Amino acid sequence: MPLSSSITFFAGVFCLFATLVLVGTGMSFQSQSWLEMIGGAVISGGFAIAWAYAGVRRIFWMFPAVFVLQFLANAVLQMFLGARHTLNVQEMESKLRVHGITEIILIVIGYALFVVFFNREGARFFRTQAEVRVAGEIHRSLVPVRHETIANVELFGTSIPSSEVGGDLFDIVQSDGRWHAYVADVSGHGVASGILMSMTKSTAFMQLTKLKKPDDLLSDLNDVMQPFTSPANYLTFAYVGGNGTAHLNFALAGHLPILHYRAQTKTIIEHSDSNVPIGLFKNQDFTISQLSLQPGDLLAVITDGFTEVFDSKEKEIGMEQFKAMLLRRAEKSLPEIYRELRAETMKFGKQTDDQTMLLIRQLG
Repeated sequence: MPLSSSITFFAGVFCLFATLVLVGTGMSFQSQSWLEMIGGAVISGGFAIAWAYAGVRRIFWMFPAVFVLQFLANAVLQMFLGARHTLNVQEMESKLRVHGITEIILIVIGYALFVVFFNREGARFFRTQAEVRVAGEIHRSLVPVRHETIANVELFGTSIPSSEVGGDLFDIVQSDGRWHAYVADVSGHGVASGILMSMTKSTAFMQLTKLKKPDDLLSDLNDVMQPFTSPANYLTFAYVGGNGTAHLNFALAGHLPILHYRAQTKTIIEHSDSNVPIGLFKNQDFTISQLSLQPGDLLAVITDGFTEVFDSKEKEIGMEQFKAMLLRRAEKSLPEIYRELRAETMKFGKQTDDQTMLLIRQLG
């Protein structure tokens, strides 16, 4: 919260609890000095701020400390009070009148402060929500579901963010008779990751369609993204590209292995390399590797949102179980494979990270 809103909120808390202590002491038939009335209100309202601060910030160790300090403050106040006497009717009326006027003033001020606070923070909240919704719409337009056939290769990709704005990305690009497909995963999720994701897509698209240097894609992405990343905020990347033959180029930058279903042997193997994530180091070199596909073979490129799903006992799906899930469905249509895998992961546990999947099948 902005400082001005915090001050407004805690001032309202002060007025509310100062009023409560005045209501309590005002019902007593014992005399009360101005020092006792003002001191009691200040102590009650002031320590109410401390209670509220500790509760809002979840600083639970403060609770016993605040309790002891409030008890001591009331004890010190009692030491400076003079003798008391029982009030007659006229004195009691005067006391109730003073308390009533003071309580009305404090209630009006407290109410006004809370109205200002809720109006200000409500407007800020809904403005932020509107901005997040717009960012979410932009994210969905940047990562639509794709299902297409290019020459003898069928491709299907989709991405489901875990919040309004995700940090995962996939894309399929054609240029000069070649096709390029990739999956990227920005660490974390939310608006900040979504911004890096959109920068990645525009940079990759420019590199593949205008500069036409797919072999330099990862190193160029690294040069562009490195100023905007950090050790805690980086980008993993998986690239696959082909030109109509059975031989494909691939490169991974800190990403999960590419899962390769071999139709002839009905087995799944992993393709991986030793490249580091994008954005960690300047002038980083990335190796390009090759793989071959036979008719009916399937490649699955996923983000860790599919493997890092936990059940109620904190057991993780993991790569091996996901491979077994994929193996049972590898010969179904690509949309069916995706729908059934996602349904099984959602049945296993709650989605906590963005889930992106790119499927590539070699046609006969």
